[in-house]
Amino acid sequence: MKRAIGINFLTIFPAQIRSYLDVGILNRAEKKEIVKYNVVDIRDFSEDKHRKVDDIPYGGGPGMVMMAPVVVKALESVKEPGIRILMSPSGEKFDQSVAEELSGNDITLISGRYTGIDHRVTNFVDRVMSVGDFIVSGGELPSLMLAEAVVRLIPGVLGDEGSLGEDRGYPVYTRPRQFRNLEVPRVLLSGDHKKIEEFRDQEAKNDRDDR
Repeated sequence: MKRAIGINFLTIFPAQIRSYLDVGILNRAEKKEIVKYNVVDIRDFSEDKHRKVDDIPYGGGPGMVMMAPVVVKALESVKEPGIRILMSPSGEKFDQSVAEELSGNDITLISGRYTGIDHRVTNFVDRVMSVGDFIVSGGELPSLMLAEAVVRLIPGVLGDEGSLGEDRGYPVYTRPRQFRNLEVPRVLLSGDHKKIEEFRDQEAKNDRDDR
């Protein structure tokens, strides 16, 4: 039997990660034994009796910074880390092509908090990635977004492999045909599969051009 792909999450909020792993596609992949998850609590590697993982930044400034020794010790505890990825708003942009590149590999996702992680940690990872030009409180949600985008591409995870095309960007409709004077485009009711495909391709192109 083929070995399950390992996805490791390093975080100070393991419950947040586990709650999402218990539902949807990520949970389905684990139940099928296609993927195996490992959630590592970074606080377990703190030498402070209060499990402290952060300190004030050198040079001053607001906020606290997660300490490199604690994060690196947590990372080095992972036996098969695969591709080590630090989530950061300053990283390279994650998109579908990167998801396809990563899919099928063991990966380790490091989630920062506070003002960020000591920059020296970048010397211990393979890639620094961002899911967009915005800032959230920590790397947990970006890590989960990346993981789901990668996992859904692994053969056998989705019940309908055609669902891989869900991200093409064209609008979709279902019953009723008319809702508050808003009608379904007639081409979708025509039964002409070639015209339907052409319509969807054009709508997807229009959506990309509008971004």
